[in-house]
Amino acid sequence: MKGKSLTKGFLTVCLLLFAAGGLAFAGGAGEGGAEGDVVEIRHMSPHTAGAGFGEYFAAHVEKFNAEHPNIHVIHDALPSGDLRTKITVEMASGNPPNTSWLVLSYAREFMKDDLLMDWAPVFEDPAHPEFKERFSDTILYFSKDSKGRVMMAPFEVHMDGLFYNTEIFEKYGWKVPETFDEFVALGPKAREKGIALTVTGGKDVRFAWLASALMARAAGVENTNRLTIGDKVGEWDNPAYGFPQAMEKFAEMVKAGVYPDGVLGISQNEADQMFVRGEAATYYEGQWRPGNWESLGGKEFIQKIRRVDFPVMTDMPNGDPKARVGGTIVGLIAAADQPERERQASIEWIKSLEDPEFWAPVLEDGRNLYPGKVEYDKSNVSEVMLQCAEALLSAEMLIPSMDTLAPPAIDLAIKKTAMPGIIAGQYTVDQAVAEVQKAADEYLKAQGQ
Repeated sequence: MKGKSLTKGFLTVCLLLFAAGGLAFAGGAGEGGAEGDVVEIRHMSPHTAGAGFGEYFAAHVEKFNAEHPNIHVIHDALPSGDLRTKITVEMASGNPPNTSWLVLSYAREFMKDDLLMDWAPVFEDPAHPEFKERFSDTILYFSKDSKGRVMMAPFEVHMDGLFYNTEIFEKYGWKVPETFDEFVALGPKAREKGIALTVTGGKDVRFAWLASALMARAAGVENTNRLTIGDKVGEWDNPAYGFPQAMEKFAEMVKAGVYPDGVLGISQNEADQMFVRGEAATYYEGQWRPGNWESLGGKEFIQKIRRVDFPVMTDMPNGDPKARVGGTIVGLIAAADQPERERQASIEWIKSLEDPEFWAPVLEDGRNLYPGKVEYDKSNVSEVMLQCAEALLSAEMLIPSMDTLAPPAIDLAIKKTAMPGIIAGQYTVDQAVAEVQKAADEYLKAQGQ
């Protein structure tokens, strides 16, 4: 059976989630039609209706279909977490989408089982010069595996930020925190004013970016890489690699009341609304959030928002104080073993998604960051998005968000079990770490290690 390298427990959960629904997977990598027939391909993405980037994406699908009468793209849009579960089930069942948005950690697992197309020959093919015209070799080959295969084509580039509302900080005379202790100390002060220091989509388990930031500050990038994708994947409970310390710091945040009450029931959309209404002073995540806030609060609100690095931990000598979370951690995959006409249609579709003409208006509206060469008008771009772009360009050290770095089963244990368990008071730090270690042990067992 394909998909053998993914943990049994992870697949079992995914299958249980979807079994009752009797899903019909239309438009996957099946047999192609006769020459001249319309080739139908299915693309999976998290660019849902209502989100700022989703509007651009839906318009592009319509435009592409109109301009390519022999290709018809079906856009299968669903939230990021649901996408990861669904594509895992589909890969395991041998009926995946033709193409998909995907994070690096999932692509790495699928590539181990030869389930993804290798992009390296496409990048070198004179029939497709666009890739090398648009992107540097560093960007093109960012997702190369140990066999030299390229798992994904570049799509977007990410940059983290501790985003803060300048109006709130100025109103209460607060200093923007540079250290973790300063950040935590603001928790009770914010509660005294009837607001939360920070907010996140706890209901949607939006803890992956914070997990990486805590690891980078507590243990350093090198230790984090060894723990997630290196030779220490089985040592999450070993303080030498920093995860217990990272969870201790997270528990400090929770104890200080930095989150609003009931944060585990707050969706990411509700968290965005709270931030825009001034019910939270900060928000830590990636560069796509400011576009959502601008859609909700308009130009007047987004002008109040600024970005700073996640605070440093002065008591953690092994931490990297200048590390930022982000990079080319998301790309576009194509299923392996597609009929040739579907494969070529998939390539043309993905080339269109990387076209600077598609990206220019997205960038001009401050909705995302593009990893390639593109000219666009920056005059209307918000200051906070310009700060994100500058932070990316000036970054001395980058670390991916945990959901794009750690094996999926371990990432899920961190953001769905350990961190929510600490918030809910269900787990002590030691118990939370033990849950992640258990997931790591099961992952290695499934890998035959």
